[in-house]
Amino acid sequence: MDDRIEPADAARALSEIGRRREQVIRRRIFPGWFWWAQAALSVALVACIESGRGVVLGIGIALFVVGSAVINLPVSRAARAAPPNRALTDPGDARRVLTVLVASITVLLGVGAATALGLHAAGVPHPATIAAAVASVLFAVGGPMLVRYEQAAMLRRSGSQG
Repeated sequence: MDDRIEPADAARALSEIGRRREQVIRRRIFPGWFWWAQAALSVALVACIESGRGVVLGIGIALFVVGSAVINLPVSRAARAAPPNRALTDPGDARRVLTVLVASITVLLGVGAATALGLHAAGVPHPATIAAAVASVLFAVGGPMLVRYEQAAMLRRSGSQG
């Protein structure tokens, strides 16, 4: 029996492995609605906190916890189905992705705090809720962009086209 593999068969197998690797990297763990649903929950929670009423706050916290669990269920299922292999990311790219993530969080917090403080100083009612809405829109728009950035880094490492 001949154990040699024909070059064409090896090339097809390697091509299939590359295609499957790219498919795993590009899979959608976060559904499109996830970002906006999480943003809406955050704004609602801040509005409940800002109301200053204990009953409203209690209901808001309960709804936030339950809503977050429901929203995160499909995300956690998708992540468990095929967890990303961080070895696919070059250490330099991983640092850049982490830096972009930390910078994004810092910008979100800074925009939220600056907006709330500015609105409060101007005497605008419900400044924290408005600031949460502004930061949440940035989160909902920027979150998918961060995911695509990480995917591109992983695709570069795997040799696929990003």
